[in-house]
Amino acid sequence: MFPLWLRKVQNPDNETQSLYDLWMASDSSPLVGRLGGGGSDYSAFVQHIGIPSVDLSIGSDYAVYHSLYDDFIWMEKFGDPLFQRHVAAASMWGLVALRLSDEEILPFNYSNYAAELERIVTVAPGYQDGALRINERVLGMPVSLSPLHKSIKEFRRAVLEVDSELKALQTWKIWAPWRNSPLKVRDINDRLMMTERAFTEREGLSGRPWYKHLIYGPSLHNDYGAEVYPGVDDAIQTAMRTNTSKSWQSVQHEIHRVSRVINQAALVLSGGLT
Repeated sequence: MFPLWLRKVQNPDNETQSLYDLWMASDSSPLVGRLGGGGSDYSAFVQHIGIPSVDLSIGSDYAVYHSLYDDFIWMEKFGDPLFQRHVAAASMWGLVALRLSDEEILPFNYSNYAAELERIVTVAPGYQDGALRINERVLGMPVSLSPLHKSIKEFRRAVLEVDSELKALQTWKIWAPWRNSPLKVRDINDRLMMTERAFTEREGLSGRPWYKHLIYGPSLHNDYGAEVYPGVDDAIQTAMRTNTSKSWQSVQHEIHRVSRVINQAALVLSGGLT
């Protein structure tokens, strides 16, 4: 579901319609991707430090993108003559900034995060389509996804706990405002903010220590490509090429590493690790 606040942003191609209305009426959803690629400005924030980040844009790549002709004159004449798309994009950014600064509780939805973690771990033959899909035995080598399933279950439990806390805060705000102490609000906000950082590990990806985030990162084979569980992906690519016992043990090791940071994130979100 798209944020309701997008109703405040006018569709740059139809002054009687909002972006929310446009997207809801469209047969295809606007592209929502992962911040895993290593070739953009957010890389240092989300992939190196684990700071929640967002990348918003309107439109798609165009012929002169990042070329000598990608300048104000081209944009004024051909790309966005009335700069309506620029206004819409700036409006989205402004509303995001206002909401992040004004909301009492940070508007982070970790239920979606948990669903994404579960969706990617699909046990099926082979490894394909950029998702983790491996059997308990791959090419005769034992690889278990059990630690990953268990850690995601723990993260899901932590999400349900914090969601219950947030509902209680909303109820108390109406019926018993004296129970909503500023320290309680601060505690929940700290946990919501620090959970993303808990998905990082100091040692970083194997062979690529600058990338600390073990859930999202660039593909080893495509720096602009976003990968889920990039360390596991790297290990699987190597194991499928070499097919040695040691290489498949590395796959299992990477699965354990990812499982550990997911458990760590669950502890942070639930308040068990401060």
